[in-house]
Amino acid sequence: MKFNIKYKYILVLSLLSQLFFSPLYAEYPDTNIGVVDLNYVLSDSDAAVDAAKQIENYAKQIEEEIKKSDQSLIDEQNVLIESQQIMAPAAFDEKRKEYENKVQNYNITRQEKLMSIDRIVSESRNEVLNALKPILEEISNEKGITILLEKNSVLLNAESMDITEEALKILNKKLPSIEVSLN
Repeated sequence: MKFNIKYKYILVLSLLSQLFFSPLYAEYPDTNIGVVDLNYVLSDSDAAVDAAKQIENYAKQIEEEIKKSDQSLIDEQNVLIESQQIMAPAAFDEKRKEYENKVQNYNITRQEKLMSIDRIVSESRNEVLNALKPILEEISNEKGITILLEKNSVLLNAESMDITEEALKILNKKLPSIEVSLN
């Protein structure tokens, strides 16, 4: 009798486990993984290269403006120092305060110009990524890819999983260049 109860108990447990665990397996779809190297796309796509050239020209232009302004402030400071001996102390203090305000305003303007370079870099990067997203979705749908990972987060992958070059070719056709502006 005890022998039959053990078998019945095991049989009931196995049936219950089948009932509980089989739906869990059915919920997961077949998984196909793809890999894309976003850094490569953001540095080697035609649009990114074009944007980098434009940004470099803006950066050089801003650097020249800053050099001229720096030199102008240094010259003004030298004139102020030289005039200290011949000016009345009250008049010199007033000129010194004006100069300090000018330097403070210049530093704010300079920082804004430097930040504008960072802003256009970010905007151009986002424009490339926004153009790339539908391309990656299209390739993923064609190849049945259910999960797409960034290559830098993957330790090892098969070459057949990498869709970077395919995506880059399509991106270069759809977005050969982008317009970058400081405004």
